[in-house]
Amino acid sequence: MIDLKSLLPEIKENEALAPYTTFKIGGPAKYFLEAKNNVELVKALQVVASTGLNYIVIGGGSNLLVSDSGFDGLVIRQLNNQFKIDGDKVMTESGAKVADVLAATLTAGLIGWAWAAGLPGLIGGAIRGNAGAYGEAMSNITESVEVFRAGKTEILTNEQLKFSYRHSLVKDEKMVILAATLKLKKGDPTVDEELVKKYLDHREKTQPLDLPNPGCAFKNINLQEVQIDQAKVIKALDITEAEWQAATKYNKLSVSFIFDKMNWKGKTIGGAKVSEKHGAFIVNAGEAKAEHVIMLMSELKMRVRNELGLALEEEIQLVGF
Repeated sequence: MIDLKSLLPEIKENEALAPYTTFKIGGPAKYFLEAKNNVELVKALQVVASTGLNYIVIGGGSNLLVSDSGFDGLVIRQLNNQFKIDGDKVMTESGAKVADVLAATLTAGLIGWAWAAGLPGLIGGAIRGNAGAYGEAMSNITESVEVFRAGKTEILTNEQLKFSYRHSLVKDEKMVILAATLKLKKGDPTVDEELVKKYLDHREKTQPLDLPNPGCAFKNINLQEVQIDQAKVIKALDITEAEWQAATKYNKLSVSFIFDKMNWKGKTIGGAKVSEKHGAFIVNAGEAKAEHVIMLMSELKMRVRNELGLALEEEIQLVGF
């Protein structure tokens, strides 16, 4: 039997995970550890690599749905949040908040990613899921990352990360981002500062920030990667060709647009509800269980498949299922 306590003295047992997620849903982790820096994070990863213990690394807790039964393994919560700016580059640990790094780069006169305003998570998670908005994404500014893979650390370039829409190689392989180098542009931050204010205001007005949620539950439909029956979708949504063109100007068909036109906003199962404010969000309307969320997501996926001929893909990560 593995004596984790001797290898990782700070470890806790049967720690409730709901408080560590923005959804406020989920059962306990069998083992739980907070890594305050990269040294502690690598040590914990080396232990699990040598023992074969099942594990997951979490950050800010967004984009997660934890099972009601919890996670039968080790949950490592990363608190490694140091970063520094050198010229037009940012060297940052993966646990730094996107909001903090964005604010510091603007102060330093670096521009080019105002679109990230309001992203709720950490740098590592944003890169892992290639987070983005307004047609931009982390893939545009990530030069390289340091990862822990197969028991050792290594550097991966932007090309090696194989970025795609809301996806990277990190999602496909058992690896953890430790740090990253972002490459920005030097310039007058005035325009970007105004954009940040605009985007934050837009998020506040259009997203259900007053209720626990994980962020967008589903990925938007990437029209560059999937084939669709456009005429069938337009008919099912009961929209005009002009409305279709406006809705797909970024070559994406938004889930919120679909749910709005199909009158599915506000649909509820248990404590889980499709937000009336932004249909891509499923919110915890009160005492929601992971089971409620899964049931709601399953029904929505089935109806989109049957009525529009489209396959929805989860954007949130399912843990412990």
